Amino acid sequence: MLNKRIGPLTAVAGAVMLAAVLAGSDTAQAASPKRPSTTGGGAGAWREDFSANRLSHKVWVIASGRAPGYIPGYHIGYYEPSHVKIQNGILSMLLTQETGAVDNQIGKISHGALIYTRKKYGYGTYEWRMRMSSTATDPYGLGEPISGSVSAGFIYVNNSETEIDVEFSALDPSILYMVNWYNPTPNSGPSLDDREYSTLYLPDVSGEFHTYKFVWEPGQITFYVDGVQQGDPHTDHVPSAPAYFMINHWGTDSGDWGGTATVGTDRYFYIDWVSYTPLQ
Repeated sequence: MLNKRIGPLTAVAGAVMLAAVLAGSDTAQAASPKRPSTTGGGAGAWREDFSANRLSHKVWVIASGRAPGYIPGYHIGYYEPSHVKIQNGILSMLLTQETGAVDNQIGKISHGALIYTRKKYGYGTYEWRMRMSSTATDPYGLGEPISGSVSAGFIYVNNSETEIDVEFSALDPSILYMVNWYNPTPNSGPSLDDREYSTLYLPDVSGEFHTYKFVWEPGQITFYVDGVQQGDPHTDHVPSAPAYFMINHWGTDSGDWGGTATVGTDRYFYIDWVSYTPLQ
């Protein structure tokens, strides 16, 4: 079942933090002795299957620093490079949560992960084969979604001047969100009027791998899951600026997006492959 409506609060909470992470990208890269099977470039098609032992620092940045979800005195999140691992051709991103000091008060601290491309990409087809956040310690093992987590494949630039997301909130464990944002005034953060989203009921979204795709064209974005188009194309708030290709897993402590924190329970987000094909 697809439900199309005007959507969630993610970019308003996250745009400033992502902008700060991107601004510090030169110091947030991962060293790598060899290049993975990626031909990433601003114009050409490429595919990353994570077959190398490490991400190439020429193509990818492994982020560090602040993550979205900050609530003063209550919750703070970070991106940790050590939470990004590749094993047997599968990228995994770990999320942990703990009790600790937030603005000199007792609160919750989240430690997640983010990677993004060094280059920006424009109109075209973006694909991710992913298993969303769960407690499964193996990509194909049993696990369940746990409150306090968000996992996503998306593109983003400049305070959501362009943002298009395929994302999962553990507050809604059977729902996939497909979202696009266009912030016409990127000198400030986006407003809730700058986006459109659809939701898809997908009960095994965190229990199985699915292939998520969107085709971004001038004036419209069409979403697919496992090769099946999901509803009508989005035609409101469609951006045009080239953006960075991203994958992240971050923590929340909220009654809304992501859900309340779950201290002491590790969660894993698995990605089999990602690809980009420019619009012809």
